Amino acid sequence: MRRRLVRPTVVAAVGVLALATAACTTGATDASTPVATDGTTPGVATTGPTPTTPAAPLVVGAVFDHSTLDPTRQFDRSGALLTHSLYETLTTLDPDDPTKVVPGMAEYTLSPEGRWLTLRLRKGLVFSDGTPVTTDDVIFSLERAKGLTGPAASIIGTVSTTKVDDRTFTLSSTGSNFALPAILANPAFGILNSAAVKAHGGTIGPGDTAGGYLSQHSAGSGPYVIESVRGSSEVRLKANPLWTGARPAFPEIVLRNLDARSQLAELRAGRIDIALDLSPNQAEGVDAGTQTSAVTVTTMRSSSLVYLTLGRDKTLNAWTANPDFEESVRRGLDREALSRVAEGSTPAAGLIPAGIVGALEDLAPTPTPSATGGAAGTGGTGATGTPGPATSPPTSPPSSTATPTTPGPSMTTGANGIPTPVVTLPLVPARDLEAARAALRRSGYRGQPIPLSYAADLPIQGIPTTALATAVRSQLAQVGIKVQLNPAPAAQAIAAYRSGRTAFSLWSWSPDYPDPENYLAFAPGELVGSRAGWARGTDQVIDDLTDAARSSVGDNRAGAYAAWQLAMNERSPFVPLLQPSTRFASGDRVTAVPGNPVWTLDLARIR
Repeated sequence: MRRRLVRPTVVAAVGVLALATAACTTGATDASTPVATDGTTPGVATTGPTPTTPAAPLVVGAVFDHSTLDPTRQFDRSGALLTHSLYETLTTLDPDDPTKVVPGMAEYTLSPEGRWLTLRLRKGLVFSDGTPVTTDDVIFSLERAKGLTGPAASIIGTVSTTKVDDRTFTLSSTGSNFALPAILANPAFGILNSAAVKAHGGTIGPGDTAGGYLSQHSAGSGPYVIESVRGSSEVRLKANPLWTGARPAFPEIVLRNLDARSQLAELRAGRIDIALDLSPNQAEGVDAGTQTSAVTVTTMRSSSLVYLTLGRDKTLNAWTANPDFEESVRRGLDREALSRVAEGSTPAAGLIPAGIVGALEDLAPTPTPSATGGAAGTGGTGATGTPGPATSPPTSPPSSTATPTTPGPSMTTGANGIPTPVVTLPLVPARDLEAARAALRRSGYRGQPIPLSYAADLPIQGIPTTALATAVRSQLAQVGIKVQLNPAPAAQAIAAYRSGRTAFSLWSWSPDYPDPENYLAFAPGELVGSRAGWARGTDQVIDDLTDAARSSVGDNRAGAYAAWQLAMNERSPFVPLLQPSTRFASGDRVTAVPGNPVWTLDLARIR
């Protein structure tokens, strides 16, 4: 077996692979979205012809979690993987550094205050049926996204579109929206052939019925078109003859819905070329029994986050809504040990993964006097004029003495009056069993079973979710908490989570777009925060830090998001656990697997 380890760099920590990557959300991912609605599960290995020539279709094995191929309605890993190949977006991500946004279908200019984005379509763009792409198609696509309820509408918000001419248009936001170019790169905002979609029930608003048509037929301008869909078991793509970009190396691609065990068997037998969901142990032993030539496994740090949610809705579970119980969970977990269960993972210091602006792993505390004369341990003002997180020597984690309006003992006040957390070392909180048990005693908990919900059949970067849930249960048992595993099929588990009906759950999140603003979804009243029953106005400190992060610009952003993150670590219903690795296994017909944190891999650029 050939093995590649892609080492993350400062600029490419999100995940550029010469053979690997991450992406759009398992449910969590909140990107956490439903699996096939017919209740089917990933298929088992089946026999079939082995591809032996370059002309044979490229076959990719993946766990399907999409329920539609309507680009606007899908918001999950396999859905983004497929629709990225069917639809172009106005902007896209640099394949060599996916933290950078570059022009896609359009060149763009963002106004200095971030409120206006002017775009001009490239000349000669046509849909796969030969229809020219115009501003009218763009406006229809974006307005349709706003009119359909779901994650896409939540992310694009109240952005309005103004037509200038057939190729030029302006997007306006009510406030600064520096993340908009990155948002538009998400496959959910793929530009649709408005005439074709309207002819099959497409419209603006809840009366749209084009989803069924778009799940069987593509209406885009991307490098591929849908050739056939076999229920929830297989999607077959063929090259778009009118595509004007670089010619794909494989004119036909087949994606098969296979669980990890079946992906391993099919890869060994030479019946698939790429496996996306192998566990660390499976990847390690992939060569055993391989009937074809060498298999390459590429591993790198992903941009996914594994986390726990403790719901604040007392009607669901009074214990998860108890702040002392929440503290006992937070202090009772050993993230280093969990990272060994998920081999290749690193303990998460906060909600924003390493490699994205504001990540705590990329924050370097300076416990010595600064060049401006400020002393360590005091809130200072950086060269940009933005108060940065203060630093201090290692201390015990703060107890839950903060109130919804008053910072806790790990908080200071910045020059602008906004509470600023004090950075303590190590950044990843160490386990403190004594403090966890003391917090549990304060909570009044007396051994009642606490169900831990998760999607049993949806691995997180190839890691079986049950393995992680079992490790969490074992660690919390040492605190005195009786965790009861509550696995469910992904469609059922995700639906319950998204509707706010789970009190204690294990999920993962991958970026919808590689910008720290995406993670404000965890804030009170936002998409993920609401799922935890956490309303805006219940914690003024977090609300203030959220607003400060959202309005931050330029070099100020890293400090603002780090401050928000540190406060979330103390006060939110979320417990960051791990940043896992991504691994792809590929056969000898594949020489390059171009990974991406949002759409997993770029099918058209596979070589």
